[in-house]
Amino acid sequence: MDLIAQLFNPDRLIREVAGWSLYQIDPNLYFANAPRLEETQKRWLDRAVLKDMPGHKLMLYEKIIFFQSISVFYGIPGLTLSYLADISKEQNLATGEYLSVDERLNNDFYILYSGSVQYFENSRFVKDFHKGQFVGEMLSAPGFINTNLLVGKEDTTLLKINKDQFYEILSDHVKLTDKFLQFI
Repeated sequence: MDLIAQLFNPDRLIREVAGWSLYQIDPNLYFANAPRLEETQKRWLDRAVLKDMPGHKLMLYEKIIFFQSISVFYGIPGLTLSYLADISKEQNLATGEYLSVDERLNNDFYILYSGSVQYFENSRFVKDFHKGQFVGEMLSAPGFINTNLLVGKEDTTLLKINKDQFYEILSDHVKLTDKFLQFI
């Protein structure tokens, strides 16, 4: 009953963990109670809880655990990382698909959740990025567009973090700011 009640908690993290737990204990209870949620919340919860569903998304909890495994976030409280998980959005790249990371076209940072990408600058290979690595701003040459590209070496999931929202989190969490400044 407590898990069912938490499906209606306004906190998305609690709602997702309750839904996942309920599904693990008894999928029928999950399917009987999830339809009582507002349609958008139910759709979001289904995509997080039902791993075999098309359009599956990571749970906030999975993102937090992932962030804790990255050295740049070592020692940062889980609560602070939950704010980072809240603003991160998944972006998938198929093998051979590319993403422009020019600073004029792109207002996001990326962290590789899974897979790997190659970074190209002016059509020249520069380096590979792998799981857990951070991809920041890439300055493009004046007058050129799409000069900095990430190309999927395999199916890859990136966590996209809006720069403005990230800086706002840094302004509120000194320990995270210190760690991040040490990293860069």
